[in-house]
Amino acid sequence: MTAPERLYLAYRTEQPPLAEYDVKRRVQRQFLGSTFVFFVIGDSHYICAPDLGFHELFSCKPIRQGRVATVALAAGSGPPHDRHPTESRCSIGAPADGDGREIHSGCYRVGSVGVTTTIRREPMSAFPGPGQFDIAYQFEPGAYTTIDCRSPTTYETYHTYPEYDLALYSEHEFTDLTVNTADDTPECGTPSTKIK
Repeated sequence: MTAPERLYLAYRTEQPPLAEYDVKRRVQRQFLGSTFVFFVIGDSHYICAPDLGFHELFSCKPIRQGRVATVALAAGSGPPHDRHPTESRCSIGAPADGDGREIHSGCYRVGSVGVTTTIRREPMSAFPGPGQFDIAYQFEPGAYTTIDCRSPTTYETYHTYPEYDLALYSEHEFTDLTVNTADDTPECGTPSTKIK
């Protein structure tokens, strides 16, 4: 298996074609007062709440439509310059903080629900092992995708890549958004991306 060079994060309002992905695990949970389905796929993870119109795809395969954040797996790698014409960037995967560990931070909304996503690059030694997670799948020795519903409003994931000595950590925190009474548009702090 060839090591991927980058991951792609997209929030969509419609379900991606799941037949194109190798589903390894599927778990349904009540989360944020709605039914969420958490998938480990052969390319990373997919999480959805159909009643909310929420679809998050984190994949090694390029995502060619919608708002896409590209996350380089090797430290020091920059974003690719091979953007597809139908793809728009909401982050380019550059370090978001001074230590280079936080590589993406964004706030997104679907209806009146917002999700703040933070992705950090950590060494493999930071990965606590698969035992404490709600969902875990081992692809190869040391290569895991794990998902944990840490609270009723927050889930976290690890995607480990031994070939890069990398534990890619993501945290996804949901909130009910304040509605701007002038135009009934939910507000979300900067940076933000509206998903229609």
